[in-house]
Amino acid sequence: MKPDIHPTYHSESTVTCAACGNTWKTGSTQPEIKTEICSNCHPFYTGDLARIVDTEGQVDRFYKRLQAREDYVKEKTTKEQARVSPTRSIDELELPKRSNDALLKAGITNVGEFMKKYEEGEKAVLAISGFGQKSLIDAKKALRTMGYDLPEAE
Repeated sequence: MKPDIHPTYHSESTVTCAACGNTWKTGSTQPEIKTEICSNCHPFYTGDLARIVDTEGQVDRFYKRLQAREDYVKEKTTKEQARVSPTRSIDELELPKRSNDALLKAGITNVGEFMKKYEEGEKAVLAISGFGQKSLIDAKKALRTMGYDLPEAE
């Protein structure tokens, strides 16, 4: 071994915990050591897992990201529910003017009312004056595109 290249070893180094003030002796190359947390106050060793050790705001940043994710999922489900809402106006189906006018004349103003009529059967919908087979096909296609589940035809 080369002489004078190794650091000085202190057999009685003092370690001090900044969180709880606990001190103990150990061997080290430094005469005094300061730690942020020790085994006396660390939540893992004390069993107090409700207390979280936060260094540099990492926990806060994590909770902000978690909250942002929850908000995003909530907004997405709200949009999805609004997308297939039964109170959605029949005008949003973008049917031809004649078909739209026929539905309005029959008192069908929203998608929910059209779906109730369609549940009675295709013949009930086709019985609406001015609403023919082509209009029914267009309406079904528009509803499926928007995400509505249509009952099977009998």
